[in-house]
Amino acid sequence: MTPEEFPAWEPFLKRISLFAGLSTDDMARVAARMQILSMPKGATLFQQGAESDALYVITSGQVRVVREVKGMEVVDAFLGRGDTLGEGGVLTGEPRTTTIRLATTCEFLKLLKKDFEEILRETPSILLHLSRIVMMRLIETNRPGQKRKEVNQLFALNTALPRPDRILLTAQLGLQLLEQTRRRVLVVEMTPDAGGVARALGLKPSLVTEQSLREINLRDPVRVRTLAQQHPSGLEILTMPASTLGGRLYSGIYLFLNFLREIHDLVLVSLGGELGDVERSVLAECDKALVAGSEAARPQFRQLEAELAGLIEPKRLTRLWLGELDAEDAALSLDAAPIVLPWSADVGERFERSGSPFEALEANPKSRDATERLARRLCGLQVGLAFGTGAALGHSLIGILKVFKREHIPIDVLAGTSMGSLVAGLSALGLEPEEIEDLALRIDKGWVYENLFWDLTLPRSGLFAGQTLLRFLRSYFGTREFADLERPFACVATDIETGEEVVLKEGRVAEAIRASCGLPLIFQPIRLNGRYLVDGGLVNPVPTSLLAEQGADTLIAVNLTMPAGDSARDVKPKGRTVLNAPVDLASLKQLALPEVLKAPNMFDVFFQMIYTMEYEIAQSRLGLAHIVIHPDLKGFSWTEMHRAKELIRAGQLVAEQYVPQIKALIPYFSDSCRVPIRLSSPLTSQ
Repeated sequence: MTPEEFPAWEPFLKRISLFAGLSTDDMARVAARMQILSMPKGATLFQQGAESDALYVITSGQVRVVREVKGMEVVDAFLGRGDTLGEGGVLTGEPRTTTIRLATTCEFLKLLKKDFEEILRETPSILLHLSRIVMMRLIETNRPGQKRKEVNQLFALNTALPRPDRILLTAQLGLQLLEQTRRRVLVVEMTPDAGGVARALGLKPSLVTEQSLREINLRDPVRVRTLAQQHPSGLEILTMPASTLGGRLYSGIYLFLNFLREIHDLVLVSLGGELGDVERSVLAECDKALVAGSEAARPQFRQLEAELAGLIEPKRLTRLWLGELDAEDAALSLDAAPIVLPWSADVGERFERSGSPFEALEANPKSRDATERLARRLCGLQVGLAFGTGAALGHSLIGILKVFKREHIPIDVLAGTSMGSLVAGLSALGLEPEEIEDLALRIDKGWVYENLFWDLTLPRSGLFAGQTLLRFLRSYFGTREFADLERPFACVATDIETGEEVVLKEGRVAEAIRASCGLPLIFQPIRLNGRYLVDGGLVNPVPTSLLAEQGADTLIAVNLTMPAGDSARDVKPKGRTVLNAPVDLASLKQLALPEVLKAPNMFDVFFQMIYTMEYEIAQSRLGLAHIVIHPDLKGFSWTEMHRAKELIRAGQLVAEQYVPQIKALIPYFSDSCRVPIRLSSPLTSQ
C-alpha cells in the first residue's frame, strides 16, 4: 500500500481490533508493508498444517474457517469484512490450525511474516499491543457460543416468464424471505426494464445510474446502502439495470456484490433473460441460482435452463415451474424435477389489473403458501413433521394438524409410517385438516365391517387381500405419484423377506401407503418394486430420519407407540371388579372360563409382541428430532376406529402443549423464537 493510498484505508483499519489502538504513525508503518490481494470464489487462502507465513485482513467478501477432524472437514465459522486471519500463527510461529476457503470472491490486505517481524524490530511498542489483542481474540474464540456460524446469502433469480409473473414472483419471494427469516433482505432488480418491483410495492423507483455509482465511495458500506429504497415492511429494493455495472464499472462488480451481501443478510438479484458479462458474474458469485418458467414461455425456459446448467454446478441450481407440471414440462428438467408453484394462468392478469402483489394472490392462497415454502427452503428453515404408526390411534394426528393450522405453524416436509403415512400423505396431497377429519369420522364400525368383509381371502399370508384398502386410497390419490404432491412426502415399509427398511418416495402414492399400512397377518403383503412389503412400523415406527433425508431443518416427530400394558384392554375403571362389571362377553369370559382359556390368544400374543417391539425401536430412534410429541393415549385401543372424534380431540390437547416449544424454533414467530433476529448491520450506524 502506497503512502498516497493510506488516507483512504485509515478509517477502515481503525475499525479493526488488531490495529485499533495504534497511533496514526504506527498504523501507517504497518499499512506501508501490506499488499492488496484478490482471489476468486472457491479458492483456498491457506491450508491447515501449512507454514504461518502471513496474516490477512478481509476487506471484501466472506470465507469459511474449516478444520479437519477425524478425516472430515468441519466448518468452524464464516468470517467477513474487517476480520483478520492467521495473526496467531505469525506471532507464535506455529503452523496453521485451520483451512480458509473463500465463500465469495474476496479481497485481502496481506502482511508477510518477514515484514511483520521487521516492523516489530523498528517499533517494539507495537508488539505489546498486538500480543494483548491476539490473546483476547484467542480467549473469545475458545469461549462457547462465540463463533460466527451464519453466512449472508446471495440468490440470483432468472426467469422465462411473462413480465407480470416475473415481477410478482420477485416481489413475493422478496417479501417471504423477509417474513420467514425476520432478517434484513434486499431485492436487486437488474432487468432491462427495472422498476417494476418498486412500483408493485407502491414506491416510485429510484433508478441507480453509472453516474450515481461514481459519485459515492463503493468501499463505504453506509454510502452503498443509501442507493436502496425501503418498503414499510422493511424490505429494501435496489433498482439498477445490469448495464449500469457494465463498461468502466465492471471491474468493481465483485466488490459491489460483496458489500450488498455484507450489509444485508439475504440478497435476491432478479436478472433479465439474456446472460451478459454482468449477469454471468452475479451467477458465479451467488449461493443459489433460481430459474423459473411456465407454459407461456416453455421454449425460452428450455434455452435458459440449458445455458445455466452449463454455467452453474447442479447443487447450486434450483428449477421452478409456475403452474401444473405435465409430462412434457417435467421432461424439460435436466436433472431433478422442478419445484412446482401452483400458479393459475390468470394470476399475472389479475396483478396487472390491480397493481397489487397482495391482491393478486388473494384468490390463489396455494401460490402464496408455495412461495413461503420456497423461501424457507432457500434459507434452511424447512419444518418437517414425521407421523408414527398407531392404527386407530393415528386419528390423534388429525388433531395435531388442526392445531398446527390454527397456530400458523408451517409444514414443509412430511413422512409417515403405517396409519401415519396415510394422514401425512393426505396432508401432502393438499387436504386441509378439516377435510381429513370429515373422512375419518365417516369410517365407523359399520363402514369397516361392510368394506373389509368382502376383502377376506384364503389366509395364507393375511386375513385380508388389501384390495379394499387400495381402492380406498386410490379414490383420493388416484394415479398421482410422489412428484405430483404439493409437499415432499415419504413413507416406510418393510421387506418381509429380508427384514430391510424400504423408503418409498417415488412412484404411485396409493400403492406406497398401502404397503406402509400392511399390518402382518391382517393384510397380505403387497408386491411392489420386486419386493413383498408389509407395515413399516416393524423397522421404523417414527420415521424422523426421512425428514432429514428430504432436506427438513427443524424436525418434529409424533410418537404414538406405548408399552403394551398401556393399551385399552388392560385399563380397568376404578373400583370395578368382576362382580359389579356389566354383563358382556369380556365379563362372562372371566366368570365362566377356566384359567387356561383366559390366557391371551394367538392374536393377542402377536400384537402385544408388535407393540412392544415398535415401542422399543421408537424409543431408540427419537434422538434425531428437535421436538417429540408423545400423546397420552392410555384407554384407547389401536382397533377403535369408531372413537375417531375422541382421539382427534386428544391430539389437539397434546399439540397445544407443544406450540410454545415449536414456535421457539421458527424465526417467523419472532416474538417467540430463540434464534437471534438481526435487525441491523454491524457495518452501519443503525
